[in-house]
Amino acid sequence: MPLQLIFTSAPRGLVAGRSGYCTVARHRSIPDRLAQILESLGTPHQNPEGATFTFRIIEASNTNWFVLSRFVARGLDYSQRDNRLAHHLIFTAEEAAVLPPPSAIAFRWNGWLTEWTKEPTWLTEDPRPLILDNAPPLRPASAWREFSGTGAKAAWLVNEVGPATLCLTQPPEDKILLRLLAESASLLGQSAWYATFTTQVIVTKSDGFNWAVGAVTGRPEINLSQAHQLPTPTGELAVRAATGNSAPIPARTTSEKNSSAVRRTKSNQSKLPWNIIIAFFSLGILAIMVALVIGQFSSRSKNNAPPNNPTAPAINTTQSSDIYRSNIAIQGVASFLDSERYVDAGKLWLESVNHSPTFAERYREQYLTRITKNYAEKTASQLLQRLTLPNLNQNTVSEIGEDAATAVRIGTELNIPVDANWKKLVNVNDQIQIISQLDIRPVILINGRWQTTDLGKSAPSSAEFKLSNAGAEKILKFIELTKVTSELTVSARVRLLPLTSFHKRDNLTPYLNAEIRRGGQSYWIETSGTAGTAPIVVGIGPKKKSLELNFTDGTATSLQEQNRILEIVLPDGSHQCIALIADWKKIKPLNLGTWALDVERDTGVVQAATWAENALKAFQPETGTVGLYPTGHEFPDRDLASLRATRSLLETDLLRNEYKESTRISNQESIKSRKQFFAQGDYINAGRPWSLIIVSPKGDAGATLIEFQ
Repeated sequence: MPLQLIFTSAPRGLVAGRSGYCTVARHRSIPDRLAQILESLGTPHQNPEGATFTFRIIEASNTNWFVLSRFVARGLDYSQRDNRLAHHLIFTAEEAAVLPPPSAIAFRWNGWLTEWTKEPTWLTEDPRPLILDNAPPLRPASAWREFSGTGAKAAWLVNEVGPATLCLTQPPEDKILLRLLAESASLLGQSAWYATFTTQVIVTKSDGFNWAVGAVTGRPEINLSQAHQLPTPTGELAVRAATGNSAPIPARTTSEKNSSAVRRTKSNQSKLPWNIIIAFFSLGILAIMVALVIGQFSSRSKNNAPPNNPTAPAINTTQSSDIYRSNIAIQGVASFLDSERYVDAGKLWLESVNHSPTFAERYREQYLTRITKNYAEKTASQLLQRLTLPNLNQNTVSEIGEDAATAVRIGTELNIPVDANWKKLVNVNDQIQIISQLDIRPVILINGRWQTTDLGKSAPSSAEFKLSNAGAEKILKFIELTKVTSELTVSARVRLLPLTSFHKRDNLTPYLNAEIRRGGQSYWIETSGTAGTAPIVVGIGPKKKSLELNFTDGTATSLQEQNRILEIVLPDGSHQCIALIADWKKIKPLNLGTWALDVERDTGVVQAATWAENALKAFQPETGTVGLYPTGHEFPDRDLASLRATRSLLETDLLRNEYKESTRISNQESIKSRKQFFAQGDYINAGRPWSLIIVSPKGDAGATLIEFQ
């Protein structure tokens, strides 16, 4: 096991007298100078989500130390401030020599800490080897192949002398990014541990790092979001990355062949004909006999001369390597097709065509036709089937979204025919992208209007959103759950966002520090804004029920007809949103598609699919409830609104619509089609499009929150 050092905010550090940000755990064998250097790095990661990974080579105590670090920011510390933690793994050169590249360890090791809740500790030495999760081989570069279309692009990050110095922008998620770095580093062999990197150069800076994720002025840049469009590198490293093979065995050199010929020549020349000896002792023989002897000598000499062997043709290593890669690739394509993994088959086909000039013409008729024939239909069906699996969560849906985008991209490169099946696949991808980017959080829906004060463009202004008694009561219940008292305040983080559609993800707008407190009979949520920021004040009490914004300029007037959503994050990471709605017409219902619905086989009840349940349950109207209804449902509806639409409700709606629409020729076909779906037991299509609607206490229909089309 490597040496470790953990640095975070704590009331007491490992060294007596230290508190705040300090070392809380480390091995005793770490040199003090190295510990000081690691502490000086601090905790540069500030985002409450994700992590920053770095790999450095640090010289301390006349030794080079190989340090892999992970920085995170999670929750609040003991003083109710943002808490951050640095976890360092420290390797010697001897340890590094037998381990995979550091970026591989970063995503394969499960021992990373996100918080420290123990007492300060001196860690004990552990002789056991580092335990890593199983992972595919780093060569061939399969992650680069899936991410960029070809494994050869792993060679972008290296050259013949070692790691290149460059920056990578628009990266994928950490796990994929680290896998890409590991596959590139593996091309360097033992030098893989000299490829230093940072996954967030904006917080760590670029000094000392070969590979910097983020823009760096003066460095060559690779935009990873355009990896598929950028040209593929060439050369031995690119071939090695794509195929996993070492350099091909070279053909025998000309000098080697010449040395063999020389050996044969010497051997033949040592065999002197016996006729020559006779000739010297036959001077008195008749001239004709001499002539015959000379003729025989001449003939024998010619026969015993070294043979004029033609030079053997050079071995065409390019051709043999091409054939080898083709054979391996076509086996993979055939295997993927047999298991109906059309996207994987398409990826491998495209990569193989790129690296093997004869591959396409040799196998096009036999395999490419099979890929393109069923690609769109099977892939769309498989993606939709994955969305109906039980126990789906948002992370799983995000993975399906990535796979859907990849399927469309690969299909486009394969020139899949643009028919009904292809259009369906594209539509499925569009919907899954919307679904995968949702940020589902509980939201209280409050109607009202902004009251603003304006003393001029450059003068301070304020905006107040009056809360109804019912709306204030909903917020008060949330505040009470935080267990705030007159003696105990609760820290939080808040931000105010534009509201155009619910469950919309926002990764850019920063949070403001705030506190939830109680004074007398009133409760407050108030930001502790820094200079130049607009404080946000929510007051709930006998004399005040409102949200108030204060600005240093005349910004308040722009809020009069605008919708906003206040997002509150508590120390335990839980979220609560408060939607302040001045104009419902400006809010576009979220379309989740009909695959967000499911049918109970036994009862015929139409309800949300497992993965979409939270999106429907998240809404808390200030009055009334929300319900799921088929198209054309008649309001007012005195029955209690429900997220489960029964078979009888749908049947009643169809009968009412048939009677109501009997005189309208244009809708007769629609009613007929819906009745056919109902008779077949396809209740989702029989009620399509479905809607999630706010229903008032009197049964009147309110705003539509979600559509299922």
